[in-house]
Amino acid sequence: MTTVASYLKQRLEELGLEQMFGVAGNYTAPFLDTILADPSSPIKIGGNANELCAGYAADAYARFKGIGAVYVTYSVGAFSLLNTIAGSYVEKVPVVLINGAPTNKEDAIEKNTGLLYSHTTGYQLVDIHMFRPVTAAAERITNAQQAPYQIDSALTAMLTKHQPVYLEISEDVWRECCHTPQGTLASGTGKQVTVSDADIAAQATLALIEKKSNVLLWAGIELQRFGLQDKFLALLEALNTHNQSDKPIKFVTSALSKSVVSESHPAFEGCVTLSQSTLKELVGDDGCLIGIGAWTTGKDTSNQDIRSEHTILAAHQGVIAGASYFPSVELDDYLDKMIELVEKRPAMRLKGLRLNASLKKYQSAPKSHIINESLTGEVNYDSLYRTLGQWINQDDILVVDAGFPLIGAQSVPIEARNGFVAQASWLSIGYSVGAGTGVGLANPDKRAIVVVGDGAFHETCQAVADQHAYGLNTVVFVIANGIYGIEQYLVNPNPFREPPKDYKDPLLDNVYQYNKLPNWQIAKLTDGFGGEGRKVENLGQLLAVMEEIRATPDKNFLVEVVVPETCVPAAIAKEANDAVGEDEIENPNWPPAGKF
Repeated sequence: MTTVASYLKQRLEELGLEQMFGVAGNYTAPFLDTILADPSSPIKIGGNANELCAGYAADAYARFKGIGAVYVTYSVGAFSLLNTIAGSYVEKVPVVLINGAPTNKEDAIEKNTGLLYSHTTGYQLVDIHMFRPVTAAAERITNAQQAPYQIDSALTAMLTKHQPVYLEISEDVWRECCHTPQGTLASGTGKQVTVSDADIAAQATLALIEKKSNVLLWAGIELQRFGLQDKFLALLEALNTHNQSDKPIKFVTSALSKSVVSESHPAFEGCVTLSQSTLKELVGDDGCLIGIGAWTTGKDTSNQDIRSEHTILAAHQGVIAGASYFPSVELDDYLDKMIELVEKRPAMRLKGLRLNASLKKYQSAPKSHIINESLTGEVNYDSLYRTLGQWINQDDILVVDAGFPLIGAQSVPIEARNGFVAQASWLSIGYSVGAGTGVGLANPDKRAIVVVGDGAFHETCQAVADQHAYGLNTVVFVIANGIYGIEQYLVNPNPFREPPKDYKDPLLDNVYQYNKLPNWQIAKLTDGFGGEGRKVENLGQLLAVMEEIRATPDKNFLVEVVVPETCVPAAIAKEANDAVGEDEIENPNWPPAGKF
């Protein structure tokens, strides 16, 4: 026999957990105490400034380690984590949320007398009902004898679905006795219960690409989530080995899948947004795009449905080949069948597609390129990213936030596999700063380089204090333009146009007041948080700080990069003149002057 707290501890150790994140509360204390009492436990308990920072750190940690864990207290802590767990659910990141809850006695008193204890609403199921829609499994544990089955069920669901799970355990149950763990946990069945269509899906894929002849691969995020990068490269090699054309097959990535394969690979063509117009430009009338583990999320496809007779999409345990759909296909099996069928082909004549000049326009210059810009001129998005592209090396992991930073970062060449992290589907602002903590702890031999806008930085700036407390050497570049730039662009891009359209109304001609930020002295935050704070206003200062960072590998840095208010990445500047904001759709003169 053992205790419920010890049971959960042993299962997490078995799954390889070495670091926990969270904010302490009395309802989870018995579990944390059990870990502390065992000096041989590999699990380290780390605190965070708040639940958002803890949740984002656990998510980023799990992307590299295969499991993350975050602990909170009932309701007041758990409610703050809903956003982070929803992001892990959408982006298939295995995180265990451990929520301590009031005792059974306290629940009974509340139910029968109406007395409210700390952190309670009076509805005993409020927390678990909140998390059920955004977890692979959610369990409320109030009986010690049932605890082993509930814990094992949830953790097995996490391993099977690669998504977060929720465990809510009453405070008086933690130290109660239960059976010791039996056997080891594994991923469900590991395969679809139904008969797999992998073979016929692979045959349909080859039939379509041989008919189209012009082929481009799209390396997707599931290659990284399920550890299938090497199989993807094996398929790429097989296609080129058995191809008699003099144009080798190439591949691209997108915002969500950037760096799932090293961008120094000779077949890599670029990180692109695969909108309908881009896809047409790429494959034409007789070409085919094959997405391997790629998701058609908003940021990757510009919020457009790109499925057509020119696309094959293998993801989400299914394959869509043109107009045909095969719903019972594991990506692992599909890759095996594709490699097998290609190697059986005596010869194929497929032409590899390449990005043309217009699509490569915003790709970063090679690392050997020497920046030829004024060192005293103001920094902008493009000069920052060009400089980053030549400064970052294989020992760095670039972590970027949603909005303009994510758009601009697509041009930065990433040599290391899995050297780029972004929450490019859920797109919660502030993710990158908290994620920098998890990236650093999961990769002690690497350095996390975070790029975030000042609006997003306001959300989770306290993570800089976490990074200093953990002894990490994280670097956080805050692009400070004083506004929520991406929000302004979506509603009314007029201030970013060159020249702006004259609406005869100052409200539409300028950045909206609600998109302007308080004037923080960002570089001075390290006076309280710890670390080194720097402020740069021109390229020369930026290069000097980057040199200092390289010369100081054991410290964390916070760098405030001041850019003009309406500064945007080149890709946005190109689109701004043709973009139509939400406030411009119905009436280009809305809102009329003097009507407020």
